[in-house]
Amino acid sequence: MSRSTDRHGLEVLPLAQSLALLRSRPVGRLAYIDAGEPMITPVNHGVDGSTVVFRSLAGGKLDAAIIGAPVAFHLDDYDPVRRSGWSVLVRGTARIIDDVERVDRLEHTLETWADPEGGRTTWVQIVADEVSGRRLGSGVE
Repeated sequence: MSRSTDRHGLEVLPLAQSLALLRSRPVGRLAYIDAGEPMITPVNHGVDGSTVVFRSLAGGKLDAAIIGAPVAFHLDDYDPVRRSGWSVLVRGTARIIDDVERVDRLEHTLETWADPEGGRTTWVQIVADEVSGRRLGSGVE
């Protein structure tokens, strides 16, 4: 099976493999605009079908979802000894999940670190315009 590469020689990962890698780690980085400035913050996330989901307290991340702002989500892993690794980038729009049945299912099927007792959390999804995965080297998943 031939593997496709990008212009930098990195292996381009198919969507299914990119989604599997997103499921493989509990914390990624969310990039969004907060008060007119770029912000990147770690978030505990899950993958629901082909959608990245996470909980948020009131503030920047939730504000981005309320207005349907563009966001990016990034997850990666690397092995410095083997000089190998992978990276998955999701670009899209933040949206609040307001379907009560879906929220209930997420509450019971996805482990999140957000403390529902510590404050009211809201489920947010990233409606993806693009999911892209890349791999450098071999030996990582």
